[in-house]
Amino acid sequence: MPKETAQARAVRSFFAGGISQAGAVAICRGLSCELNGAAALQERLAATGPTVRVDCFGLCDHSPALRTREGEVLSGAAALAFAGCAASTRFDEPAGIRCLARRPIVTERIMRGSHHDLAVARRAGVYSALAKALQAAPGSVLAMIERSGEQGRGGAGYPTAAKWRACLAAADPRRFVVANGDEGDAGSFIDRVLLEEDPHAVLEGMALSALAVGASEGVVFIRAEYPRAQARMNRAIAEAREAGLLGPAVLGHGFAFDVRVVGGHGSYVCGEETALLNAIENKRGEVRVRPPYPTQAGLYGQPTVVNNIETLVNVPWIVREGPEAYRSLGVAAAPGTKAFCLARGFARPGIVEAEFGLELRGLIEQHAGGGRNGQPLAAVALGGPMGSILTPAEWDVPLEPAALGQRGIRLGHAGLVPIPEAADLRALLLNWAQFMALESCGKCVPCSLGSRRAVELVGRIDQGNHDEWQREFTQLLATIEGTSLCGFGQGLPQPLLKLATLARAQVAGGQLHG
Repeated sequence: MPKETAQARAVRSFFAGGISQAGAVAICRGLSCELNGAAALQERLAATGPTVRVDCFGLCDHSPALRTREGEVLSGAAALAFAGCAASTRFDEPAGIRCLARRPIVTERIMRGSHHDLAVARRAGVYSALAKALQAAPGSVLAMIERSGEQGRGGAGYPTAAKWRACLAAADPRRFVVANGDEGDAGSFIDRVLLEEDPHAVLEGMALSALAVGASEGVVFIRAEYPRAQARMNRAIAEAREAGLLGPAVLGHGFAFDVRVVGGHGSYVCGEETALLNAIENKRGEVRVRPPYPTQAGLYGQPTVVNNIETLVNVPWIVREGPEAYRSLGVAAAPGTKAFCLARGFARPGIVEAEFGLELRGLIEQHAGGGRNGQPLAAVALGGPMGSILTPAEWDVPLEPAALGQRGIRLGHAGLVPIPEAADLRALLLNWAQFMALESCGKCVPCSLGSRRAVELVGRIDQGNHDEWQREFTQLLATIEGTSLCGFGQGLPQPLLKLATLARAQVAGGQLHG
């Protein structure tokens, strides 16, 4: 057997899925699962064999979740039954997919059921926008996206057309379109649902993007925790090729475009676009220094557009219905809609598509129904690990980037996880700090070592002088935030600090002991 090279081992050891998950039951320890018994589930299963931690299977509306040694992903009552645990509460079915917007965009098909089959998708209008665009003048797709004002739905909110135009302006003729399916924010699962139930809409969005920027090659990067999404997308690509919707002459025109799937191997930081590109190139998923940006030198050093899944599904709707129809939804500074993911713990979990501008309090109390079984909530986690922790006093804010930004609130992927007043906030804080330490890519010393120090400090949150602890913890997080290379180290400290403040208040109030 040939000896493994140092370079190969460096790559393999970087990814959690590369060395530690074979033959083990993988337990989701994302925030929603953690709040719904994941720690006890892992403790029970550890007595029967090896287990590993995973930080989101995208099943937050019916957590907890796990993956068996055979690769089957189970959630809710099925996960508890697998572990031999009796459900302490009844598992209601999630409320499913709802649309509050005047017109649905990303939910227009998935509200009615799965459209992963090509024949079903085409009957529902998928690929009609691509056919229209191929008949139109060159540059028309980019012009429509520009007039629509669409912004990326992956968290940064960067204008889609600006990214495409930068790629189009690059001198190199070989260009790539990459779909970022590495949705890792605990609490968010819209990308998983779209990949599984509407994959042809993702492919149509990619084809329109490729037509706009002059690309002929596409990659869908899908995280390892979404095996069903990988299988559905691979099947969709094969169907599209056979039907002439992908390949050397798309729909019989002189436009060549093909797509392949690349699976992740267990790394949250690969949701960052440059780390994702490294992973596709079979390198360690570490972030790159920018500039140059991916639109100038991305995949294999070529101009590359990276868009998230929800962003891409918006594109065919805009081309089909027109940019004015898109701008009629939402608010002037943020046109269109956003899919909000409501985790288990709300009375009505599931996916809600709403126009930008909806009040957060209305979403939580009216549309999500507040806490399950009337449980009062201490806070909600909005936007995943790099998002924001918001107490009820902070819920009176419209859900649109400008208003949120003025208050220092991060929308992220727009997943919402309810945190009940009865939750052990100290345990949640420790879980969050451990996540940071486990997922830091190691490139930044402040993030890599600082996150481990954060875990140590959280372990003694109720020991010694509280003011001294708060001062040291605050200084540590400020250093990580101010000196880290990418959004991971820059974004995690603020929610950690907020959760620490709430946890210390809970401990000081005597609600928790020991």
